[in-house]
Amino acid sequence: MKLILIDGGPASGKNTLGELLVYKLTGLGEKAVLLDLDTYVEKYNPKWTWGNEQEKEKDQLQARIDISKDIDRYLLDDVTALVIGERFLSKDDVLHFLKRLGADPPVYLYHLNLPFALRQYRLHQRGPHSLIDLEKDQRDRDAVTEWPGCVYDNVHSPEEDASRLLSFIQEGKGAFENEVSQKDSDELKRQHGLKLK
Repeated sequence: MKLILIDGGPASGKNTLGELLVYKLTGLGEKAVLLDLDTYVEKYNPKWTWGNEQEKEKDQLQARIDISKDIDRYLLDDVTALVIGERFLSKDDVLHFLKRLGADPPVYLYHLNLPFALRQYRLHQRGPHSLIDLEKDQRDRDAVTEWPGCVYDNVHSPEEDASRLLSFIQEGKGAFENEVSQKDSDELKRQHGLKLK
């Protein structure tokens, strides 16, 4: 059981890579599942348009609570959870995410890195979406000077990238030291109705 966080902006290949990793892990006899935060948001608002910022924050918070509960459930069933859809641009982003979990698994974090022109091409291929600001996402990523976890250049074929990333996981590259305090963790477990360790 482990928690694998895959960070990448729009059109970075997260979904394809995540699905292939689940397939490869399952082929090795490991139970694995891909969880996409966007899917959880779409349960509350499939159109991704809100009347105001409060509605948006409320739906996205509920989606984050739901995905956290599912992550805990899978981890407690000894299933490796691969999570996409969250932004992990800093160590604080990761720690904030981990504080919502009741489980305390080994955590691996991978940032998908690929040229902006390739992201533009991929977005164009799948059809541009008015809600995706690729330029802003790239500016945010370019501003990061120190990435937590491991940066992976996702520029090969999907199959080759999945094989390479699987090797990274098996070698322990990208392991993230979880520094959530026990007090914070216990409080969050109480909030989610989970048993304390």
